Amino acid sequence: MKKEKKITIFIVIGILVLLVCLKYYESNNNSIDLIEDDDIYEIDADVDYDTKTDSDVDFSKYDNYDISLSNQTSDYNITKAGVYNFSGSFNYQIIVDTDENIKIVLNNVTITNDDGPAILINSAKNAYIEIVGTNTLSDGSTYDVSDEDINGCIFSKDDLILLGTGTLNINANYKDGIVSKDDLVIKSGTYNITSQDDGIRGKDSVVILDGTFYIDAEGDGIKSTNDSDEEKGYILIEGGNFNITSTLDGIQAETKLVINDGTFDIETGGGSSVSSSSGNSSWGYWGSTTTSTESAKALKAGTLVNISSGTINIDSSDDAIHSNDSVTIDSGLITISSGDDGIHADSQVVINGGNISIDKSYEGIEGNVILINDGTINVTSSDDGINVNGGNDQSAQGGRPGQNNYSDTNSNLYLKITGGTIYVDAAGDGLDSNGQIIMTGGSVYVDGPTDDGNGPIDYNDTFTMTGGILVAAGSSGMAQNVSSSSTQNSVIITFTSTQSGGTEVSIDDIISYTPSKSFRSIVISTPTLLTNKTYSIELDGETYKDFTISSVTTSVGSSQTNNRR
Repeated sequence: MKKEKKITIFIVIGILVLLVCLKYYESNNNSIDLIEDDDIYEIDADVDYDTKTDSDVDFSKYDNYDISLSNQTSDYNITKAGVYNFSGSFNYQIIVDTDENIKIVLNNVTITNDDGPAILINSAKNAYIEIVGTNTLSDGSTYDVSDEDINGCIFSKDDLILLGTGTLNINANYKDGIVSKDDLVIKSGTYNITSQDDGIRGKDSVVILDGTFYIDAEGDGIKSTNDSDEEKGYILIEGGNFNITSTLDGIQAETKLVINDGTFDIETGGGSSVSSSSGNSSWGYWGSTTTSTESAKALKAGTLVNISSGTINIDSSDDAIHSNDSVTIDSGLITISSGDDGIHADSQVVINGGNISIDKSYEGIEGNVILINDGTINVTSSDDGINVNGGNDQSAQGGRPGQNNYSDTNSNLYLKITGGTIYVDAAGDGLDSNGQIIMTGGSVYVDGPTDDGNGPIDYNDTFTMTGGILVAAGSSGMAQNVSSSSTQNSVIITFTSTQSGGTEVSIDDIISYTPSKSFRSIVISTPTLLTNKTYSIELDGETYKDFTISSVTTSVGSSQTNNRR
């Protein structure tokens, strides 16, 4: 009986030891199995606007009125439904007060009002403005109005829809160019707007279906402002040509910014040559005239920036593409020069395709989660190229208001690459994650730092490599190989001396790469590196050393690794 008790005790002890071992294994093998595609949450890019049916009123049965402004000696008041065809010029304003639909047709009109808006819509069911020929509207530098909210050359308190084949020149000498305190829809037309504050502003939404826009704004170029309703405050752009120069943000939505097509040239805050440095408060428009909530980002949204297509050229002093939550890029031709981050999301960045060139940035792509599924991406950065940071960024790098405050290692932070071709030229870390890096496909080439305070690859948790091609060259002081949890072989080569930029590195007929900068280490991983096989390293065609793949992670040469994390 005593013998049976002893056996039972040993079995219990064995089970307890096994459970402890399993728990230890689980806690120390925090790799790719923790990261599933379901971890990427999706924000619906749809907005509450039907491009086929919304804002369509049939005016064919409405009464028509022909008005020559040159014959008017005071403000012209619209108080009932109809189509109002204006021509000529005067130094007063058009005022709308009705609860019905109206259409204002501007046919080669010039309106100058020295003490208020050129067109003031106090009330209307839907107010339409159709542009024919060339028209010019100007307001005064001061307003003589009892309502302090009235602050636009065209100002509407209700829904406003603009369309036409003509040109509208707006000189907004007081504050904003075109304003709707409700929904603003622009279907077509050419708009030349110079404003002392914002160029185009809608409270509940701004929808642009087409048109040509030249905006020079002392404030934001285009913006929506409703921050109290998550279904409003969005900007939807279906197409058009946009040339925006703004002191503050180029296009800014309180909730979603959805771009489905269009051509964009955007400069903010004086451009990328105006960037911050630690201890320097003189950046863009920062200073005593602004508050810490203002920024000079090119494309900015509160919850989502979604780019489906288009040609986008950005020269920004602040982040080029920024969301306080999520950025998704499905396609498009995007060229960025930024004084701060190229693409930044406080939560996640998802890139499903497109051709993205970040020619200048502080950090190229930054977010808590970065998922790259496809596309051609080129990143040049003065700090980290692709950075999973574990913190948010309201205005950006050190020295600016709201500067970064990043957290420690977190298993929910990761960079995952499943496809695409990515090239990174980074003065700081090339691929940097405060959590994990996972690579299952695609091709990644890194020309990393030349100083030993940074590394071509820098991760806190694991770098699990299961597919694709990785080549990461740079300094050796902080150099890391991928993790042993990988299933695809890799090798880190540390050279006895620093190699000059332009030196070709090749491994037999497996791969060759020519770093553009000096380097002392290089990490190479391809599906064709086979276990127990011997390979030859060549520098500019001359044999440097032979090595054998002895395990998933192989080291060649004397490493100087002194990882900071």
